[in-house]
Amino acid sequence: MTDPVVRCENVNIYYGEKQAINDISIDILPKQITAFIGPSGCGKSTFLRSLNRMNDTIDGCRMEGRILIDDEDIYAPEVDVVPLRARVGMVFQKPNPFPKSIFDNVAYGPKIHGLAKSSSELQTIVEHALKGSGLWEEVKDRLDQPGTGLSGGQQQRLCIARTIAVQPEIILMDEPCSALDPIATAKIEALMTDLAKDYTIIIVTHSMQQAARVSQKTAFFHLGDLIEYGDTTQMFTNPRESRTQDYITGRFG
Repeated sequence: MTDPVVRCENVNIYYGEKQAINDISIDILPKQITAFIGPSGCGKSTFLRSLNRMNDTIDGCRMEGRILIDDEDIYAPEVDVVPLRARVGMVFQKPNPFPKSIFDNVAYGPKIHGLAKSSSELQTIVEHALKGSGLWEEVKDRLDQPGTGLSGGQQQRLCIARTIAVQPEIILMDEPCSALDPIATAKIEALMTDLAKDYTIIIVTHSMQQAARVSQKTAFFHLGDLIEYGDTTQMFTNPRESRTQDYITGRFG
């Protein structure tokens, strides 16, 4: 049995008085893709953001319970969120490249985290990250041009390159394809499958077809509750819970 890389124990999340996540416990295995599905407003993005403490940036948001990554409590008082967010990278719904060159977008993280000892080392890191995100061949001759000049799908792959440049262990993706066309989406999905050989990937998606295509495990959220969690194939063919069945067959959502 593989040890989980993420272990969440009795997690409750509140925005002020409103409870958004209700007592969720879940183990996430390494080097797999885990999909979080469920209707809008069900808590899946809130829960995802708790895994690298992005919710800390929201006023009035508080978390109860424990979230362990490699057996370390990431909410312990001594934990520094800067290295944590390098270790647990995040790719957002809308591509958000920095207003810098393609090269500087990818080099930014390794520079601030001191991962490169020389400019040649930095170039190697950038090239490796761009190759890892499937973007190198498309941009290698224009690394000095602005990242914002790329197409939407390329910008999203640039953001993935930026994330993997700091050598994370886990990559969180919050609906990474919702702003993209089908061709760009297919490229990102193929890329996720490839990246899962080296990284643990957790994706929030509103597309059940996407969850079925890319993930090994799926968690179904509804109204802040974790209704069902298990092997993706089993959940989509023979769910244990009637609410999962109703959601998957389109009776609500």
